[in-house]
Amino acid sequence: MATVVKGGASRDAVIAAVLDAADRLFRERPTADVSLRMIAEEAGVTYSLVNRHIGSKDALFERLMARYRERWLDRLGDDATYDDAFDLMLGDSSDSGAYLRMLASTLLSDSDQAAAEAHRRHHTLDRIPQMRGDEGLDAVIDTAAALALIYGWRFFAPMIRDSLHLDGLAERELHEQIRARVHAVAHHTDDAPG
Repeated sequence: MATVVKGGASRDAVIAAVLDAADRLFRERPTADVSLRMIAEEAGVTYSLVNRHIGSKDALFERLMARYRERWLDRLGDDATYDDAFDLMLGDSSDSGAYLRMLASTLLSDSDQAAAEAHRRHHTLDRIPQMRGDEGLDAVIDTAAALALIYGWRFFAPMIRDSLHLDGLAERELHEQIRARVHAVAHHTDDAPG
């Protein structure tokens, strides 16, 4: 759904509309397939306004990743628990992982180095093991295992669901089962091999 920005809109309104449009488009298709002209059209602004207020696609990625970082930290809050962080990443439904899929596709794409670099500069995942309350490598490894499960589920859920013939299981029920497994992995206390 395109955001229509009226003539004479403030710089902040244009930037917000462009970032919203970029977010929608990057969730739908690979970042390399999205041009600044497409984003301008989706935002309801001219390409020259995008160019004037944002600049290049690299600058857009930088702003978008900074925005995601800010939103993540705001949603997480100061009192968030270790489990809250995973619940936030899992979302309420199987389609709430669009943001994680977008991040994964940016990091995996050879053609979007600027997006990958912006993501690296604005990452926040390193805060999660600290929320667990116990320091050390075990907390980091358990967090890594849980994040791998989350990213794998978010990126490949439709294929996994189809391949394992999980059609008979209600989507919400399956999502809750995955959530329970993520928490079990994140709180793993048995001795790990090694």
